Amino acid sequence: MTPANPPSESGLPALPGQEIEGGASDWSLLIETLSRALAERGLDAGSAVVLVPYAQLMDVGRRAWSTHHPDGFAPRFESSRNWAASLQPFMPGATDLSMDMARDSLVAAAFIDRVAPARADAELRSVMVVRLVEAARQLAPLAAAVPPEQRMAWAESVRLDLLPGPASLQWEGLVATLALTWASTSTYATDVLWSPQASPGAGAQALVILQGFQTDPLAAALVAHWGERALNLSWDVGQPSSAEASGRTLHACDDAEDEAQRAAACVIARINQGHQPVALVTIDRLLTRRVSALLHGAGVAVRDETGWKLSTTHAAAQLMSLLRAASPHASMDDVLDLLKQATRWSEETVLTLEQLAREAGVSQWRAAARTASLEHALPDGLSAILEGLQSPRGLVPWLDALAQALKAIGLWDALQRDAAGQQVLQVLRLEDGASRELSDIGETLPDPAAQRAAGRRSLAALTSWVRDVLEGATFMPHGTGDASVVILPMAQLLGRSFAAAVVPGCDEVHLNPSPEPPGSWTAAQRELLGLPSRETLAQAAASAWQALLCMPRLDVLWRTQELGEPVMPSAWVLALQAAHGRNGIDPRTPTTLVSAPSARPSPSAGDVLPGALSASAYQDLRDCPYRFFALRQLRLVDAPELAAEPDQRDMGNWLHAVLRAFHEQRGDSRPGAEADRAALDRIATETAAAMGLNAGEGGAGFLPYEVVWPATRDGYLEWLATFEARADRPGPRFVQAEAVMTANVGPWKLYGKLDRVDAQDSPEGPIPFVIDYKTESRKTTMDRLKEPLEDVQLAFYAALLPDDNLRAAYLSINDRPGSAATESATKLVEHTEVLEAREHLRAGVSHDMARVAAGHPMPALGEGRVCEFCKARGLCRKDFWSLA
Repeated sequence: MTPANPPSESGLPALPGQEIEGGASDWSLLIETLSRALAERGLDAGSAVVLVPYAQLMDVGRRAWSTHHPDGFAPRFESSRNWAASLQPFMPGATDLSMDMARDSLVAAAFIDRVAPARADAELRSVMVVRLVEAARQLAPLAAAVPPEQRMAWAESVRLDLLPGPASLQWEGLVATLALTWASTSTYATDVLWSPQASPGAGAQALVILQGFQTDPLAAALVAHWGERALNLSWDVGQPSSAEASGRTLHACDDAEDEAQRAAACVIARINQGHQPVALVTIDRLLTRRVSALLHGAGVAVRDETGWKLSTTHAAAQLMSLLRAASPHASMDDVLDLLKQATRWSEETVLTLEQLAREAGVSQWRAAARTASLEHALPDGLSAILEGLQSPRGLVPWLDALAQALKAIGLWDALQRDAAGQQVLQVLRLEDGASRELSDIGETLPDPAAQRAAGRRSLAALTSWVRDVLEGATFMPHGTGDASVVILPMAQLLGRSFAAAVVPGCDEVHLNPSPEPPGSWTAAQRELLGLPSRETLAQAAASAWQALLCMPRLDVLWRTQELGEPVMPSAWVLALQAAHGRNGIDPRTPTTLVSAPSARPSPSAGDVLPGALSASAYQDLRDCPYRFFALRQLRLVDAPELAAEPDQRDMGNWLHAVLRAFHEQRGDSRPGAEADRAALDRIATETAAAMGLNAGEGGAGFLPYEVVWPATRDGYLEWLATFEARADRPGPRFVQAEAVMTANVGPWKLYGKLDRVDAQDSPEGPIPFVIDYKTESRKTTMDRLKEPLEDVQLAFYAALLPDDNLRAAYLSINDRPGSAATESATKLVEHTEVLEAREHLRAGVSHDMARVAAGHPMPALGEGRVCEFCKARGLCRKDFWSLA
């Protein structure tokens, strides 16, 4: 991407906040109209208040007036909130709608508990709280537009007609009536504009309303209140000129990432051409954040006037990681996520715990304390900190405890050094004494039912409240005054002047000419209350689009597919294409990549030899020397997932542990089929719990194996009854399970863990019978011995035993019978040539390991099925050999 070199439009450095003239909306005509109207009324400009539709226009309006009237006093350009704040400071009452989610969610919960006690479950109640806050905030502009003494009457005039008809909508009706009551009984910061302090002729001699794309209810009400002293002005956006039309460029992009990169390139291209500031219009907020990140990476100064949810910041993620780790059901991943962000514990301590947890397969934090191998690695003081956040308590004690926990783990200072972190501490009232404000709300609620909403709550309830508060707050990053790029919504282009505009996200999904009205209000309710209808919103959106088209230079971008599905451009973009829009050239600088195919690797490492050789390691050497080099000599292995769902490997490990415990407890006794079945079921349940595989700990991933367990158990017992020695017949007897054995073949040490070793009586004495359990498909097990001398595992296990005579077999354990009618679910597949295979293996180990030690090449073979699932495939680059 081409670096930005941002000169100003005139070639001079831009002043902080400066915007050039000649943009989408010229103030000249408006200032002239305003001056003439004031002169006709015999009023000084300094005695007028000009209400602008949004706060960013205050400075723009003052600069525009000073440009045309450098002498004398200027009108006061104010937004309604700024004007009200200059007259009187505002502090919301205990139950007022404050637009602060921390307060509003508590009040909303209290209202719901008052009118519907014990009628809604916790999950529905949480949803209703959020819906009530949203609905009340949508009604707040309408209520604020009614004089305070008339609000109750206004609410009563629409209350009866507001209720929905069907009984199935009782909860929607409850939320609607509560929202209306709440909005009508609240006081607002702008109520001072109805007081004598701001009455016509007192605070100002004239009130001038600059209308936005959409009518502001409060501004319209103030016009009626001021009567002849009020003046309505609006911008005449007009039609774009031919010069402006020729400055439009349309960009059809492949997907969201291509669109983000191309949008950033368009912005940088405009800046390098000397056209600044550039308006980056936000339609798809996620896409805009990606574009902003690319611009920051290119060194472009960006000022964001839209902000984003506080919950998406890193500071919020740090706080939520503490709450997730404190949960009684926290996973090991949750705790490790907290430890890697906290500063109290060293990196070495955290990495040691993570390594041991992965090796032990501990996926739940509560199981860590019961695991002997992890006991010495648990971070000092962590368990006490997390357990201190698990008992229910009131909101204020919760916030105090949360603040103390943040300080204890070292996150408090990090949050205070970060702008978003400071806002997190502020909105949650975590600073000293700040939580008292929220306790005052509970104390002043009018009845006991409402006070219970602010009472004791669990950790899960606190986490839900914190999440709602962070979702409801907006983080506004501190931007530089002389930013070359300004991120703003399309509606705030009105009255602003930019040298160019870049508009990504103009597809049919994100740029709908008929936007969906917010909230769950019906069309009839919207009309009754005075909320903007779909038609009103569509007209405002069309006006904003028309203002956008008046930009002197305009880049419009959209994606043609989303997750593989085709996406059409917006209807407005289609109209531009049909008129005189021209397709733009990709401003990104193409980079030529030279093909560099990989050669087949053939390393040698005679000085890096494993201390001992297992059956799987020698199988790797036989399958592919490079695989042995990567996985056994260099020891490059994947770290196992902690929170992965149980899979076939977990099923195998569990079954091995169950059968080991069963046979060790049973010994040579033969209690009968029913007793064996009961013992297996008991051991299976206990083992699953110990391994964290139960539904409450391992998720639902182990349920399929629990379902097939009865068939697997019965098949195994049926086979066992015909295999083992009994009082009335000879046969093998269980000796030991999970037997760890070692042996030497020349200078090379072999080691292995044998699933099971039985002994069978014979005239020469007991003969060892090595059995290896297999839970794979029956065909896979049978294929292992199609070529008996090629099988490695049983021959390797036989080489670990010193006995001259022995037997070895795979025990195929499944939940269904084999293909043959006589096959049971469990079948013994014996290696009939195991003694000969053992001698071949010993000779092969001596020969192959001698070559490795001598430094012979270890080539990647790239042959057979082993390549399909090889963990070293990304190292040998087999997929790129064909290019050579």
